[in-house]
Amino acid sequence: MKNRICALIVVITLLLTGCSGKAPKTPAVDITEGLVYDETDNTWSTTDEEWKYLVYRMKQDNERCRDMKGVRILATDDKVIFISGLSAVDKDGKKADAYTTYEIGSVTKMFTATCILQLAERGKLSISDTLDKYFPEFEKGKEITIFDVLHMQAGLEREFFPDSAYYKPDGSVDEDFTRKYYTDGFTDKELLKSLFSLDLLYKPGTDCRYSNAGYILLAMIIEKVSKMSYSKYVQKNIFDVCGMTHSSSMKKGDLTSVPEEDKTFTEFKIGELFGSLYFQDPKTGRGAGDIHSCAADMILFDRALIGGKLINQDSLKIMFDLQIKSINEYYDKKMDYGCGWTTHPVVPFAGGVDVYSHSGKTMSYSTDSLYCKSEHHGNVYLIQFCSAVTDKTSEYMNICDKSIIDALSVKYW
Repeated sequence: MKNRICALIVVITLLLTGCSGKAPKTPAVDITEGLVYDETDNTWSTTDEEWKYLVYRMKQDNERCRDMKGVRILATDDKVIFISGLSAVDKDGKKADAYTTYEIGSVTKMFTATCILQLAERGKLSISDTLDKYFPEFEKGKEITIFDVLHMQAGLEREFFPDSAYYKPDGSVDEDFTRKYYTDGFTDKELLKSLFSLDLLYKPGTDCRYSNAGYILLAMIIEKVSKMSYSKYVQKNIFDVCGMTHSSSMKKGDLTSVPEEDKTFTEFKIGELFGSLYFQDPKTGRGAGDIHSCAADMILFDRALIGGKLINQDSLKIMFDLQIKSINEYYDKKMDYGCGWTTHPVVPFAGGVDVYSHSGKTMSYSTDSLYCKSEHHGNVYLIQFCSAVTDKTSEYMNICDKSIIDALSVKYW
């Protein structure tokens, strides 16, 4: 039963969207400018000899992952190396490209962490603040700091309700409850009342367990401190700063990608349960999985973040100071978690390469964000989107991740 609950909860997390969005603005600079387009496989490649080998590796990986429908982009701080639209089309039937938008799922967490660290730099909060400062009714919050929540070591449940709430006594999915939860059927007050009534899983700071509810609490703190909605804060302080013209927070109706019909590993048909393959829950997923974006915008975010445009170097050190604790119940392994970033599950390290990543899954989409700090080749970023959630999806993304990480560990090509 526990495995079934894990499979359901892992996929049902990070869910999105609110009100209808405006049409994306035209980017100031087309990220494909200067790249060579190959219509036969819908790819854009640099002609720079320095990166010729990585282009070769990406094309090889595409051949190995022909069934994957989505977009990939590989870039450095100042150059786009490769873009591919993997057998995918957008809502208008056009081939997918760097500006096709997707649900990014839990990759949203690196945005939320960035917002918190920005507010700390501005003196609006401290990451050593305890949660009772922002939620006085949360008695156990006296033991939990914002630092703990950022690093997934707060002792909080994964969601606002216990795992058992999603199932009926006979073990079948409680569709009424699940539908209510993921279509904003509960108020913030009801969500908080449920979470605050639950026992902590462990003493804060002594262990590590993934929590979406924790990052949604961070989004609520951002709203309280900034006196802005989470979506407006992210728009003003990240999207606008980075020039991310195809990204949104807490919106619906603005995605241009097309998810594959119910190709997930859930125990029910998404379309039948929710009436849509896109989610309808701006509150439930905010801060943990609500953002929509595209490959081009995600590269702009990575470059701005690592380049110190969004937070300073001291904050970056905190963000990438991965806290290593043992994980109980869900994973039989160690988890290294920073602020919205973790180690790669397949390739946690490689010679001469520091590897950081975060994946994201919604009901209909998979995302993978990889940041490699290479001794030999500088900063390299790989973003992957896929319009499906299957066992194969993670396998395909890991194939590409491992291929690039291995290549970057070699000094000369």
